[in-house]
Amino acid sequence: MPGRRRAQSAPVASSLMGPMVWLRADYEFPSTFSYRMPKVSAQFAIGSPIPSPATVKLALVDTAIRWSGNVDEGRRIFDLIKTAKVCAVPPPRMVRFRAFIKRLKPNEVVACPNHPAYTVSAKLGKDKRSECPYCGTIPQLKISTLEESTGVRDYFLLDGPLSVFIEVPAYGVGDIDTLLRRVRRFGTSDSLCYCICVVKGKPPTENLLPRTFGATTSAGAGGFVSLLADLTAHSQFDGFNPFGGDEKLAKQDIRPYILALTVRRSGETWAILERIG
Repeated sequence: MPGRRRAQSAPVASSLMGPMVWLRADYEFPSTFSYRMPKVSAQFAIGSPIPSPATVKLALVDTAIRWSGNVDEGRRIFDLIKTAKVCAVPPPRMVRFRAFIKRLKPNEVVACPNHPAYTVSAKLGKDKRSECPYCGTIPQLKISTLEESTGVRDYFLLDGPLSVFIEVPAYGVGDIDTLLRRVRRFGTSDSLCYCICVVKGKPPTENLLPRTFGATTSAGAGGFVSLLADLTAHSQFDGFNPFGGDEKLAKQDIRPYILALTVRRSGETWAILERIG
């Protein structure tokens, strides 16, 4: 999300925002869905069956910028929804499988200035670098490259639509309704989706909603534990700006939740999850 850095507006108390309205958007994933849990390794990407509230909000902000071509419009949407209540309800059934994938990760090397094709790791000191076999020059030209590596990632096949609920001020319903219809992905770049419908409607029974995992949570109630992230009143737009932002300004709330899912069958690299209730 490119743009100049500016001070964030103070969070507006819900009592000053007027009446609140719940919206529900249903999404179909033609292929797979993959969302890596926060704070887990990218090389062994453990996935969550649903996107985090933060992911939903940032998808709306990204959509606002892409469709308007205006970073300030993204800032406006960010301030409007950053403290909004968001929850996702999974479909009745889904399949999780773990795929062995090839990854490209940033790497820095030094090359011979006369023969750039000859490179050595930038981690090596000058006294430990091998001379270029073509001209005998010590490599010293820094080059950023992409290095091939391997990893494991969780993917999900959804048997039905994923429902996303968000509570917004009444005056912002039109904007958020439009953006919800225009969202094209959640999670990884290949987690493509399309919106079936957007309607006004409160979340279903509490049994289907993600519950915060804590000391008062009954282990016997069952469920699937997943780590999810949400924005807070202290989260700032520039905390998510990949073009000169500062991650310290993100100030997300990351905690474990219990999802209304249970594992019915499983194997070494796959599992069938069914919704409880």
